Amino acid sequence: MEKGIQCMFNEDPWRIIEEKYIPEKNRVSESIFSLANEYMGTRGNFEEGLDKNTLEGCYIGGMYFKEKTTFEWKRVGFPNYMNSMAHTTNWLKITVDVDGETFQMDSSSFENYSRILDMKTAVLSRELVFATRSGVRTQLRWERFLSLADRRLGAQQISVKALDHQKPVRLSFQLDATRGNQTEVTKTGIHSDKVSGVSQPDDMSLVMKIRSTGQYYIHRMVIQKDPVLKKCEEEFSASEKVVECRVSFTPEKGRGYVFNKFISVWNSRDAGFPQGLILKENTSSEADEKDEKEILDFIRTNSKKHLSTLSKSNYETLKKMHSECMGKVWDGMDVEINGDVSAQQGIRYCLFQLLNTYRGTDAYLNIGAKGMTGEVYDGRAFWDTESYCVPFYLYTNPEAARRLLEFRYNTLDAARDRARELRYKGAVYPFTTIDGSEDCVVWDLVFSEIHINAIIPFAIYQYVRATGDNEYLFTKGAEVLVEQARFWADRSCFIPYRDGYALNRVTGPDEWHIWTNNNFYTNYMAKWVLEYAAQVVDRMSVDSPQNLDLLATKISLDPDELFNWRQIAGKMILTYDEKLRIFPQDDLFLSMEPFSREQLDPEKDIPLERHWTVEKWYKTDMVKQPDTLLAMFFHRDKFSVEQKTNNYRFYEQRTTHSSSLSPCIHSILACEIGRYDQAYAYYLWASRLDLDDLNKSTHEGLHISSMAGSWTNIVSGFGGMSVTDECIIFNPILPEAWKDYSFRITYQGSVIQVKVDRKQSCYQVLHGKDVKARIKGKDYIISGKSLSVPLDEKFLKRPRLQAVIFDLDGVVVDTAKYHFLAWKELSEKEGIYFDERINERLKGVGRMDSLKIILEKSSRKYSEKEMSELADRKNKAYVKMLDRVTPHDLLPGIMDLFEELKNNKIKIALCSASRNSQLILEKLKVQKYFDVVVTGNDVRLSKPDPEGVLLAAAKLRIRPANCVVIEDAQAGVAAAVNAGMRSMGIGYKMDLHEADSVLSSTKYLDLEKLKMLY
Repeated sequence: MEKGIQCMFNEDPWRIIEEKYIPEKNRVSESIFSLANEYMGTRGNFEEGLDKNTLEGCYIGGMYFKEKTTFEWKRVGFPNYMNSMAHTTNWLKITVDVDGETFQMDSSSFENYSRILDMKTAVLSRELVFATRSGVRTQLRWERFLSLADRRLGAQQISVKALDHQKPVRLSFQLDATRGNQTEVTKTGIHSDKVSGVSQPDDMSLVMKIRSTGQYYIHRMVIQKDPVLKKCEEEFSASEKVVECRVSFTPEKGRGYVFNKFISVWNSRDAGFPQGLILKENTSSEADEKDEKEILDFIRTNSKKHLSTLSKSNYETLKKMHSECMGKVWDGMDVEINGDVSAQQGIRYCLFQLLNTYRGTDAYLNIGAKGMTGEVYDGRAFWDTESYCVPFYLYTNPEAARRLLEFRYNTLDAARDRARELRYKGAVYPFTTIDGSEDCVVWDLVFSEIHINAIIPFAIYQYVRATGDNEYLFTKGAEVLVEQARFWADRSCFIPYRDGYALNRVTGPDEWHIWTNNNFYTNYMAKWVLEYAAQVVDRMSVDSPQNLDLLATKISLDPDELFNWRQIAGKMILTYDEKLRIFPQDDLFLSMEPFSREQLDPEKDIPLERHWTVEKWYKTDMVKQPDTLLAMFFHRDKFSVEQKTNNYRFYEQRTTHSSSLSPCIHSILACEIGRYDQAYAYYLWASRLDLDDLNKSTHEGLHISSMAGSWTNIVSGFGGMSVTDECIIFNPILPEAWKDYSFRITYQGSVIQVKVDRKQSCYQVLHGKDVKARIKGKDYIISGKSLSVPLDEKFLKRPRLQAVIFDLDGVVVDTAKYHFLAWKELSEKEGIYFDERINERLKGVGRMDSLKIILEKSSRKYSEKEMSELADRKNKAYVKMLDRVTPHDLLPGIMDLFEELKNNKIKIALCSASRNSQLILEKLKVQKYFDVVVTGNDVRLSKPDPEGVLLAAAKLRIRPANCVVIEDAQAGVAAAVNAGMRSMGIGYKMDLHEADSVLSSTKYLDLEKLKMLY
C-alpha cells in the first residue's frame, strides 16, 4: 500500500486547506479544488490563470464535441466517431494589476497564502498578500461557488485591500473562450466557434457553438462594484473570443473593496435538445437552421432574464441560499466519524464531490469517470456508474439512482443498434459513452470487455430490491433485462469438451488479462442475468400481465426464450480448482508468469501503465483490480465465508490496485473475512486516494467512482449492510481507531439512521414506515424508537497481532544448503539417489522423518538402530558445516524486523525442526531477541502437526489466534493453519498457497505487512 504525495493539505473534518503553493503539483490541487453542481463544473484553476502546469477546465454537463476516428486497419464494429466532453468558456477569469504589475501565482511575490474548500458550505476561497516589485503590499481574497440553489448560477467575489499604499489597481473580469481541450494530443484544440460576443454596461455575454455537434451555450455576466467605491473607470471590450470588463481605481490605504461577478449559463439542452443537432454518424457540420434559431432565441432570452434577477440580489444572499441547500444535503447523507480526522475528512471529501458530480435532475446525463474535474477519459461514462455509483445514490438519493437507470433505458435503441452492428441479438451497451453510442477506440477492450451488459441488469435488480419500484421494473427495466439476456444467450457457446456454455475471448474487470476464456466474473454475472431476466418475465405474467403483453408485442418476446436462457445459465462454465480451493479468474490465469507485488518500486514502477510495456503486465499473474472478488462482493450471499477467505487470500496478494476501484472492494471483503486492520488500511487508501494522490494520477482529475466506493466501504463494509428480497441486513464492526461512526440510508422509502460505537450499534427510522432487518443474524423491526444491539462478542474479542513465531531455515538464516550437502554426502555413501526435488520435501520436516523420505529410494531396509546411526552421521556433518555460519548469514531484513517487533512490544519465538537451533542462534548472535525457542528436541511430531507452534504460543502465554507464523515450507504453513494461527510465507506463492500471504523474500518483511493479516 505504497503512498504517493502526502501532506499537501491539512487534516480537518470539514475543510480542505492548502497553505503552501507547489507549482509542480498545481494540477493535483486544481483537481482537488474542483467545484460542480451537475449542470456545470470547474477545475480549481486560479482566477488569473497560469501559463504552465495547469489544465484549464470549465465544463457544462452534456456539452461534447465529436471527432472522426482513425485506425491503421479498420474493422467492422470500430466506431467512426467518438464524443468527448468539451472545455467551454472560462468564466472564472479575473486578473489583478497593482501599480502596473499583474499578479500571477507562478511569477509574483506573495505571502500568507492559503486556499480553503469549505465542504460544509461548498465555497472555495483563496487569500494572500501580493508584494509588487515596487514594494507595495495588497491583500487579495477570492471566493466562488457554483450554486446548488440555482444550477445555472456561478458566483465569484474578489476583495482588494491596499495595506500600505494608494497605487492604482485594475481588475479585469472576463469570459474567455480562447482555450480548448488540452489533455489528449489528438483532441487538443478549440472545438467551439463564437456566435456572438457583447461587452456593454448592460449586456456582457458570449455565445459559442460546438462545430461538430451543433450544440450552443451562452455565458452572461454582470459585475457588482463595491458601493463605497465612489470613483472608478470602466472599460468594455469584446474581441474574437473574449468578453471583458476592466475596472480601474485608486484605493484608500487600509480600506477593503469588494467586487462580485455573477454568471448565468444556458445551453441548447435547456431548449429541449438533449443531444447535439448534428447526429454522431453525420459527416455534415450543418444543423437545421430552424432548430438553431429556436435554441439561440431561447438561451439568449432566458439568460438575460436570469441575470437580470441575479443583478438585483447581493452575493451574500445568493451564497446563503446555496449553502443552506448544501446543508440540507449534508443532513441527509453525511457520514460522521469520531476519533479519526483523516478518515472523516476523506469520506466527507468523497461525498462532497459525488454531490457535485450528479444530483439526478437529468435522465440524459450519466457520470463521467472523472466527473467534471479533468479531461482524461473524455467525460465518458463506463460500467463504473452502475457498479460503484448507483449503490451510493440508491441509498442516499433513490430518485437520482432511477435517473441513472433511465439513462440506459433512454439509450436502449442505441444499444440495440450496436448489437446489430456486431451481429448479436438483443442489446450491447457501449464500453464508454456520452450519448449512448460507443466512443472507445481501444479495440482490444471495446470488443471483449462486455461485462457492462451484466452490471446494468444487476443495478436494476439492486434498485428494485431497495426501493420496491415495480412500476419502473415492469415498464422500463424488464425491457432492458430481456435485451441483455438475449445478448448473453447469443454471445455464449456450447463447448462439448467441457459439457458447458463458454464465454470466450472476453475481458473481465481486471484489464490486465484480456481476450481470455471464461472469465469467472463475466460468466457468473452473465449466468445471473439469464436467470434474473427469466424470473422477472415469470413474475410479470402474474403481477403485471398487461405490461408483459405490451412488452412481448413491442420486442417479439417468445416464451421459449426463457427456457433457453435457463438452460444456458444452468450449464455456464464456472471453473473451480480443488487443490487451491479458488475460482480461477479465467482459463489461463493459473498458467500466467508469477510476479510478486512487493518487488514493484513505487518511484520506478508506479503507475505501471506509465512505466511498463503492455505485454509485460499482460503475461503475469498480477491483477489490476478485483475480478473474481468483485463477483463475490456483488453476490455476497451466494458464497461462504470460507470461499471468500480462500479467494481473497489468493488474489489480494496478486493485486496491484492500479485501478482506483480496487481498495474499497478489498476493504469490504476484508471486513467479511475478519481482516479488520487490513480493511481499515484499504479504506484509508480508498477515501484519501485523491487527497493524498495515492495512485499518482489525481492531476488528471478525481476518481469519482472510487469515491462512491468509499461510501459503500463504510456502509456495506464496516456497517455490514446488504439487502435481500426479504429484508435489510447489518453486521457492523468498528475500526479500532474510531470512537464511533454514523450514517443514514434510504430503504423502501424509509430513512434509517445507523450509529456504531465500541459497545453497540443503534438503529432508528427517522422518516417513513418501520423496517424489517436482520442484525448479526437475528430478526428485528427498526422503528421510530432507537434500537440498540450489542456488538458481536466474537468481534470484540477478535485476534490481534501479539507474537511472531519464526521458522529458522529459509526465514532467519539459510542453512538449507548445509542440510542438503550433509544429506547428499550421506546418500552417496549409502548409494541412495538424492537430488534437489527430494530435498524440497524435507523443508520443515524433522531429522528422522527427513531420513525416512530419503530412504524411500533405497533398495534395502534399515533397522531403527541403523537409521539412528545414519541420522547422527548426517547431523555431525551438518554441525561441522555450521562452523561457517556468522551474523552476516542472517537473511535480508530479518535484523530490522527483530528490532521493529521489539520496539513495538511484539513477542518473538522460534519454532524449528532443527535440533541445532540454539547453536545457530548463538553463531548468528540473535539469541537475545527470542522470548521462546522450540526445537526438534522439544516435540515428538514434525510439521505439519501444530505441536511445535502451539508449544511456542503456550510458552509465550499468547492465544494461538494472536500469533503469526513466518514459514518458507508448506509443512510449516500447514502447521500454522492447523494451530489456528495466521501465516506469512516466504517463497513461491503457489507452493505456499495456504498461507495468508506470501512474500518473495524476507527483505520485504515488516511489522505493517504482518498487521495486515488481521
